[in-house]
Amino acid sequence: MKLTAAIRLCGVALLTVGAAKLPAETTKLTGWFACEKCTASRVAKGDLRPSNPDCARQCIDKGSEAVFISEQGKELLKVRNHSSVKDDIGYKVEVTGDIDRNAATILIKTVTKLAEEGASCVRPAKSK
Repeated sequence: MKLTAAIRLCGVALLTVGAAKLPAETTKLTGWFACEKCTASRVAKGDLRPSNPDCARQCIDKGSEAVFISEQGKELLKVRNHSSVKDDIGYKVEVTGDIDRNAATILIKTVTKLAEEGASCVRPAKSK
């Protein structure tokens, strides 16, 4: 009887450990910083491109959350802790950070500017 209780207790302990929050995964991604207000709906439809940098800065100033558009993950991640995100808007960047997949957030560790992108609406369309 005591052995059965001990086995049950071990089973409960294993289930509790398994249900614990997964640690954030550190990864390197390329993409763009933007505001959530203007990009969430289009990224959800698969439209992965930079936003108008002036518009994104204004939206963030007005309270919209800063986000990162990931090329690799084809997803939108809310940015945590990156104080100079507005300075990096308008550039394609490579970031290293901790991603919390459950919360869809990224904690930025490093940012490297790769290329100035500017607003996609002012770039000429690619010829076919």
